[in-house]
Formats: sequence, structure tokens, C-alpha cells
Amino acid sequence: MNQIVIQGVGGLALFFAVLSPQFKKRSLILLSLIVGLILWVVHYSLLNAWTGAVMNAIEAAVVFVSFQKDTKAWAQRKFWLYVFVIIYIGTGIATGINFVNFLPIVAQIIAAIAVWQNKPRHIRLISLLPQPLWFTYNLIVGSYAGMVAEVFIAVSIVTGIIRLDLKGKSAIPK
Repeated sequence: MNQIVIQGVGGLALFFAVLSPQFKKRSLILLSLIVGLILWVVHYSLLNAWTGAVMNAIEAAVVFVSFQKDTKAWAQRKFWLYVFVIIYIGTGIATGINFVNFLPIVAQIIAAIAVWQNKPRHIRLISLLPQPLWFTYNLIVGSYAGMVAEVFIAVSIVTGIIRLDLKGKSAIPK
């Protein structure tokens, strides 16, 4: 497939990923994440980077269940987080654990923990941790849009933290 199309899909995914930390409401953060994650699945599939594609598909499911926590009793059970962590690890084993595939597995486990948080500021803080892992994975598999995305996402998260969580406060939030 044409690299311009592939990287363009990644660019669109980037838009939604960068947009998400800027929302005050948890529901809007998660909705933006779901759209971006689906686009990342398409992007990595087009690159034949299957671990990245599958990890993002699983993360879209994690975000969907987390999104339901506010209104559905079945989604409020903490065991869902553990189920998804086991799925990440199992998928990693199935796709072949090596250094490259290990990076998105760990990144997505951290991301799952982030979106499971109830407070938007906790989502933003924890969401910073996977960025270096995904950047390295993207560098290795040739996802230029992914590398750019991780830089922009990290900057957006930090901007969101400063703008929404720290502005006017004298100390780092608890």
C-alpha cells in the first residue's frame, strides 16, 4: 500500500490521540482515545506491524469497557483490568515475545491502568509513561507517523497537565 496513505491514517490517529488529554471530562478523553486507537489499528495493520495493531485493538476494548464504568455495573468490576493485562501478555506470547514486541505490550498494560483511573488528571499523568516505549517500537517498525505521534502526544499530555491540573496550584496534585 502507498506509504502516504499509511502514514496519513497514522496522522489522523495522531489527531485524536493529541486531542484526548485536552478534554476536562473523562468521557470525552476516552471517546477521543477510542477513535484514535481504531485508526492506529488500521495504520499498524497496513504496515504489517501486527503486535502494534493487536495491542491497539485490545486497548480500544479496554477504553470501551472503562468508558462504560460510569453507567454499567458490569464494567465497574476491577477484574476487567486484570483480564485485559492477561490478554496483553497472552497476545504477546502468541505473536512471539522479543524486544520489539515486548515494548507495546508493556506500553499497553500501562495505558490500560491509565484509562482505568476515575480522575482525568490521573489518566493524564499515567499516560505519559508508555510514550517512550511506543516511540522506540515505532522507530523499529518504520511508523514515522507513530514516532511523530508519540512526541506530540507527550507534549499534549504535558500541556493538559499544566493547563488543567497544575495551573493556579502551588503543588503537584495528589
